[in-house]
Amino acid sequence: MNNYTLRMIFPSCIHEYNFDEFDEKEIVDFCYQQKEINPEGQIKSNRGGWHSHFFDFSDDNIISHTLGRGFGKSIFTALNPQLQVEISYWIMINSPNSYNTSHTHPDAHFSGVLWVKAPENSGKIKFDNPFCHTGYVEISSYLETVREKTGFHHAMTFNPEVGKMLTFPSSLRHEVGVNESKEDRIAISYNFHILN
Repeated sequence: MNNYTLRMIFPSCIHEYNFDEFDEKEIVDFCYQQKEINPEGQIKSNRGGWHSHFFDFSDDNIISHTLGRGFGKSIFTALNPQLQVEISYWIMINSPNSYNTSHTHPDAHFSGVLWVKAPENSGKIKFDNPFCHTGYVEISSYLETVREKTGFHHAMTFNPEVGKMLTFPSSLRHEVGVNESKEDRIAISYNFHILN
């Protein structure tokens, strides 16, 4: 009989969804059309690249429709259906050599990303462990097999993949690495605001 149990409490939930069908060309075309309409964009966490204005989830366009299908098969299956949620999103076109600095989304409850164009070496998203400072020695003390089994690392990265969506707590610090490819990387980022 084994009397030892390793339990994880207070984890950070990452909701990962991969689309079976995904109209990459139509979404990419829509993103570039928006950039033509507003070429200046705005600067937030992006260093280089282009950040669109904010869209409302109720807008009637290919991105709203695609996000809705993804949410319906991922995070909405995990949330209380009585919640009232307001969702906004924006387009990020990270050209070669651009990146996003480490940040959180303090005015939201959940945030996420959907990759629509993701060349190889175009920049991974990196999440920092919220306990990394206070738990630095503890994290470093564990065997790699334990860290892999529990997901208890100093940081975790995800490769961008076309049609992959990640939704995570808005308080989870994250950044996007430098786009080292020769093409644009395009992502749709979004925020959920719980209203009740």
